[in-house]
Amino acid sequence: MVYRTSAFGLLALALLVSGVSVSASQRMTGVRESQVNDGINSRRDTQLLAQQPIFSENKYFSGVLQSCTRSGSSVKCSVVIRSKEDTNITILCQDRDVTKLYDAFGNLYLCSQIQIGNRKEEGRISSRFPQGAPVKVTLTFNNIPSQIREFDTFELHTDIRGNSSFLRFPNVKIS
Repeated sequence: MVYRTSAFGLLALALLVSGVSVSASQRMTGVRESQVNDGINSRRDTQLLAQQPIFSENKYFSGVLQSCTRSGSSVKCSVVIRSKEDTNITILCQDRDVTKLYDAFGNLYLCSQIQIGNRKEEGRISSRFPQGAPVKVTLTFNNIPSQIREFDTFELHTDIRGNSSFLRFPNVKIS
């Protein structure tokens, strides 16, 4: 009888100890997982906020500013434009109402080059924009001081059948 009690006691003690350590391990793992997940989620949310596209629209087309990236003293901004009808759109770079960036200090930076597909131009570029189809436009701005990390406003100027129009994107971050 002493043997059975001892065996039962040892078994009960083993189960109790293993149960405690399993639940303690689960609680500790849960805390660590929670802390890790919170850290991952906050970093991911910060990255998403930094990369969040900016939308603009007028009566002719809509645009989404995908990014502005720095390479030395140049900044390239990529915009995806969708026309509301089949039409030819001229993007103006160094011509008339130019495409430009404004920084928070009141400085103005003019577009130096436009690219649509494999075509690059300095003054203007005209292209057919099918209704609803996404067309990626990349605009390059030169001589941007290294301390400029964001722009107050980005204006993309266009000409559609003789009508001047633009898309305006506020609070543009440079990555």
